[in-house]
Amino acid sequence: MSAEVFCKDKMNSSLCIWLKFLNYCFVVLAITFGLQGCATYSSSFGTIERDLAAQKYDAALLSIENEAKSPKDRVLYLLNKGMVLRMKRDLAGSNVAFEAAKTEMDRLYASSVSENALSVIVNDSTVSYSGDNYERVMLHLYMALNYLELGKTDSARVEALQLDAKLREFSEKSPDSKISDDAFTLYLTGLIYEEGGEWSDAMISYRSAYNAYKKHMASDAEAVPSMLKIDLMRMAKQQGLKDELDKYKNEFGIELSNNKGVDPSDGELVFILNNGLAPIKREKSLTTVDPVSGILVRIALPYYESRNNNVVAARIIASDDRRTATELVENIDAIAKSNLDSHMPAIIARSVARMMVKTASSKTAQQAATNNNNDAAMVGLLAALTMQVAVVATERADTRSWLTLPANIQMGRVSLSPGSYSVKVELLGADQQIVATQDYPGIVIRKGHKTFLSGHWVSNQLSTIRR
Repeated sequence: MSAEVFCKDKMNSSLCIWLKFLNYCFVVLAITFGLQGCATYSSSFGTIERDLAAQKYDAALLSIENEAKSPKDRVLYLLNKGMVLRMKRDLAGSNVAFEAAKTEMDRLYASSVSENALSVIVNDSTVSYSGDNYERVMLHLYMALNYLELGKTDSARVEALQLDAKLREFSEKSPDSKISDDAFTLYLTGLIYEEGGEWSDAMISYRSAYNAYKKHMASDAEAVPSMLKIDLMRMAKQQGLKDELDKYKNEFGIELSNNKGVDPSDGELVFILNNGLAPIKREKSLTTVDPVSGILVRIALPYYESRNNNVVAARIIASDDRRTATELVENIDAIAKSNLDSHMPAIIARSVARMMVKTASSKTAQQAATNNNNDAAMVGLLAALTMQVAVVATERADTRSWLTLPANIQMGRVSLSPGSYSVKVELLGADQQIVATQDYPGIVIRKGHKTFLSGHWVSNQLSTIRR
């Protein structure tokens, strides 16, 4: 006998009420537990981290494919796939994934009204992930790096132009945001312009990078890279800007002629170390009883935990007499936390709004239940209780972020005579002891040009540090 026929019989009215209640509970609980998947996004990444630390990139890619279940997380799937492919040295494949991520981000930029409404009712994880501002910048930056390593300077320049436009956009909308004048992004665009012979644009970018480094030094404990100081002096001299050159000499306390300089017959190796993994989002929550309504409520907020890393710098050895150490040029760990801090007022406001909506719904359900009698009243109260459980269970923080980004980016540059080199990179711990080495054979240096090369390091010490 079907439920509909069963419930038409008045003799079965009590049983029918209970049957409807059980069906209601099943639907509510199914939705509740179904919606919790996104909240565990960060905690599901452990296997991928271990594969990356072991340099098992194919296994990591397989895990990323297996994790690509929700269309709401497609941007993250493409970002992580692109980064692991570049770790694997499949730079062309990496940019295919990154380009797809860029297209999807642009599509989601104008957020869906229905999705935003659902986020107010359920949680922030119900909205399709379109990338944080710093992740949008990093996407262009890594596409540019891929193109540079592939020798496609013109394509890298296109990304540099898009980066400039993106930074201006963020600066107009959030002038105090740290990513609106990201120092390394400005520095890299300068290197790209210089490689293309656009001296004036390179000088503008170097100046902007220098100002950005100085602006953020206090919060990041970052020094202005010594390489950038030399670049500013070189370009000022090349552009005939004597007063500016003298200013830099006094400010930096160095003479251009005192450093090894740039022989016009030399080329240059630009090595970029992508060190560690970016911080991971976790959830902190508070569950309590609303003193006014007596209803159970919950607020859940995201926070970042830094990942441990046993490498602090790298030594680049291109030949017996040509070696250098890397310098910190980008602190993604700090940028991610700064961006989350800037979003926190809006995140808290949405969480409070949800709490009010859910509390009102639960209170309405309780009042409706008390207006009934006997079995109907009991069922109504149990239904209201079930709704409270659902209200608490669905309030989860959005812990999604681009987890395969590095914790920081370091750079080292070596002037070399044209030719082919076997480059050795020694990864150094806090005590300057060698943690690991990476070898790059057949690196070709061309006269008057920069050769870009990048490496990745993921520590096998995967525990996190709450800061």
